[in-house]
Amino acid sequence: MVLESIWFTIAIMIVSIVLLVDPKSSSMGTGNSSVLRAFSSPRSGQNFIYRFSAFLITCFLMLTILLSYIN
Repeated sequence: MVLESIWFTIAIMIVSIVLLVDPKSSSMGTGNSSVLRAFSSPRSGQNFIYRFSAFLITCFLMLTILLSYIN
């Protein structure tokens, strides 16, 4: 079934994003300095990956619910 293959593909993409993205690389330290806070905020590329993974997780959950109703 097409929905099951899409569901499986999204699951593989979520797992690969989780394994490839290192959340520790986005924070270089904590402190009161504004320079340190600027370096500890995520970059635009990381923000894209976070938003994309949130989108994939939402799609995965919706497809899971849809597939459970179909079967």
